[in-house]
Amino acid sequence: MPELPEVEMARMLVQDRLNGKRVASLQVKDHKMLTNGSERTMREAFIGRSVGDAHRHGKNLLVRIGDDHLFIHLGMSGSLHLVDDRETTPHERLRLGLDEGALVLDDPRRFGRFGLYHRLEDLLTERDLGPDALTMSDKVFVSQMAGRRGSIKPLLLDQSLIAGVGNLYADETLFQEHLHPATKADTIPEANMARLGKRVRKVLEASISVRTEFSRLPEGFLLRDRREGAACPRCSTELAAIRIGGRTTILCPECQSLRTKP
Repeated sequence: MPELPEVEMARMLVQDRLNGKRVASLQVKDHKMLTNGSERTMREAFIGRSVGDAHRHGKNLLVRIGDDHLFIHLGMSGSLHLVDDRETTPHERLRLGLDEGALVLDDPRRFGRFGLYHRLEDLLTERDLGPDALTMSDKVFVSQMAGRRGSIKPLLLDQSLIAGVGNLYADETLFQEHLHPATKADTIPEANMARLGKRVRKVLEASISVRTEFSRLPEGFLLRDRREGAACPRCSTELAAIRIGGRTTILCPECQSLRTKP
């Protein structure tokens, strides 16, 4: 599932390869995924205009085209591809034709979304997004978690608190901090909560630095072999799978005991 680092890879692709190119055509191939605006308004706003900077907030991508923005959320299985004019992908949902080639949103499971927004602020308000997980400060992270009494993992996944952390990176962050995912947030001292916020950023940065190829992550990262029964990269205990907040969670029962102090 694409999370913040995967969306950052998509942002970099668009920024590096599309900036300055002119939009020649636009085809919506799955109207159920069109969440804001219409195919007509998108064509009117984008065709004939040049692609500008690409921005990301959490798992949301905004590409400036003319005076407006193309919004893309990759959902569970979406990905962006630069293709030749006659090239297609198996599950095309949106096709943005350029002077040469096209940008295609491919999404087999159709949980992604796309649309038209005038401003980034409109997106943040409409989708109730918290601060971006990659750029927030420790102070902001602590503030967002202040007074929360729930388990720490569901709070990390709450996009209205912190935008961008998904299931995989929440597990990695908590593993690196020796925290059980069910640890109550209000039992974590403020200094350790600030350290947790810093760890969120470090984990995301590490994944981006290896272009989300988990096999290239440093030894000691859970994501290199995140599965039930695999050996903990720290102590070799078998990793366990539990359910927290309706999500499958992988952890080390030894390194992340609920009795372990953060």
